[in-house]
Amino acid sequence: MARGPPPRMVPAMRGEGSRLARSLPGVAAMAAALVAASCTWLPAEFNCAPLYRHRLDERGELLELDVLWPLVHYERTPDGGDDWRVRPLWRKVTEPIAPDTGQPAVEHQFLWPLGRARHDDVESSVRLFPLLWHRSRSNDEGRHEADWYLLFPFLWGGSREDGREDYFGFFPIAGSFPDFLTYRRFDFVLWPIYLRLEKERLTSTILLWPLIGWGGGTDGSIWHRFLPFWSVANGPKRWYRSILWPIVSWGVENLDSEDPVARFFFWPIFGKQQSRTTFGWTVLFPLFQSIRIADRHWKMDFLWPIFRVEERSSPSDPLHQWWIFPLIARTVTDDQWAWNFLWPLIWLREYHDPEDVETQQYVVPFFAHSHREGERGSADWLQIWPLFHREATSDRHGDRRGEWSVVSPWPWHGAAAEGLREAFGWAWEFAFARRRSATDTSFDLAAHVFTTRRRGERRQTSVPFLFNWDGDGDGGTLRLFQLIPIPFGGTAPAEAK
Repeated sequence: MARGPPPRMVPAMRGEGSRLARSLPGVAAMAAALVAASCTWLPAEFNCAPLYRHRLDERGELLELDVLWPLVHYERTPDGGDDWRVRPLWRKVTEPIAPDTGQPAVEHQFLWPLGRARHDDVESSVRLFPLLWHRSRSNDEGRHEADWYLLFPFLWGGSREDGREDYFGFFPIAGSFPDFLTYRRFDFVLWPIYLRLEKERLTSTILLWPLIGWGGGTDGSIWHRFLPFWSVANGPKRWYRSILWPIVSWGVENLDSEDPVARFFFWPIFGKQQSRTTFGWTVLFPLFQSIRIADRHWKMDFLWPIFRVEERSSPSDPLHQWWIFPLIARTVTDDQWAWNFLWPLIWLREYHDPEDVETQQYVVPFFAHSHREGERGSADWLQIWPLFHREATSDRHGDRRGEWSVVSPWPWHGAAAEGLREAFGWAWEFAFARRRSATDTSFDLAAHVFTTRRRGERRQTSVPFLFNWDGDGDGGTLRLFQLIPIPFGGTAPAEAK
C-alpha cells in the first residue's frame, strides 16, 4: 500500500491536536496510534477480527476500526463526525462543526444509560444517575441558567444570571423551587410537615400534607381543610364542602356561568350532579356512573372497568369511545382512531397532526410496526421480537437512511433505544445492515466474520484472515490472507497517496 496521510481520526488529520488523545481512554488512544502506524503499509480493507480490523476511504482516512472486538470500536458518523466506543463502558460522539458558531457538539456516554455528558453551542450537561446531574444553558431570554441535583432525589439546586430563579433544596429537610411540577413556586420544610405553594393566582399553606391546609387567591377565593374532618372552599367560580372526607361532600361549580352545576356525594354509595343542562349520577363508585350534558356529552360506566361508552360532540374536542374490558375497545377523535383487542396485547392506531400521519400496529410483545408520513418525510419501524427489526427514514428530499438487524431483543425504538445498540448490540446481533445514504450501505455478519460496505462505486469486502476485496465497477484487488494482491478487471481503485 502506498504511503498516505494518517487515518481520519488521528489528531493530525482532525485538527484537534493532542486534545483528542487526552480525551480518549487509554485503550482507545493506543488504538489510534496503532492505526496511524499500521495504515502506512496495510491495505485499505484489512480484517483480522476479532484482533484487529480497519476500513479506509479512498483518501486513506479512517471509516471503521475494531481492536480486540468488541472492546474498541470507531466509525465515522453519516454526518462526518467521529464515534469512539470502549464497549460497554464509554462512548464519545462528535458532530460536525456548526457553521453559525464554529463549534462542534461533543457527547460522552458512560455506564450507559446511567452516565452522559454533552456540550454544544447552546447547552452543557452531565449526568450519572442517581448520583449527579447538571445542566447549564442560555434560556430564551439569552440569560445563563444552571440546574443540578446530587443523590437523587435529595439535593437540588439552580440559578439564573439575573438571580430571579436561584433555588436550593435538601429533601426532606427544606427546599424552595420555582416552576416545579405544576406550581409557580414550591417551598417545603421537613416534608410533609410544611409546604407553601403558589399556582396561578392562588397561594396555599399545607401542614402534614395533605391533611391540614389553608389558602387564598387574588380573586377573593379562600379555602381551608382538616382532613378527614372537614374541607371548605369559597370563590367566585365555585364553593365546596366535605365532612369526613371523602365520605360526604357537596358544592356548586361554574358559578360564573349561566349554568352552575350542583354536586353531592355520599361515597361510595351514591353521588349526583345536576344543572339546567347537566345530569349525572354514580352508585357504588366507580362501578356504576353516568353523566349527560345536554346534547354535547354522554358517558356511562357499567361494572367499571368492564364496560364504558362515551360520546362527546364538542367541535373542539369530539370523542367516540367504548370498551368491553379486556376484550375490545374503540376510540375515535378528530385526530386519531384506535382499536384494542385483548388489552394490552393487540393495538391498532392512527394519529393525525398538522404535519404528519402515523399508523401503529402492535401484538405485544411479538410484533410492532409504526409508519409516519408527512411534509418532513417518512419513518417506518418494524420488529418481530426478539428475532428481527427494520428501521427506515426518508427526509422531504427523498434521502433515505435505515438499518435492519437479525436478533433484536430490545422492544423499543427512537429515544427509548438511544445508545443501547451502540453499547450492547454486539452481544446479540447476528447480522446487521445499515443504509447511511443512497450511495453508502453496509452489512456485517457475526462479529465481522463477513463484512462489506459500498460507497458510491467502491465496494470493500472481507472475511477475517482469509481475504479482502477492494474494487469498483472497473475492477479491483483481491488480497489472499489479507495481504497477497491479485488484481481483477480493469484499473483497481487508486490507493491513497
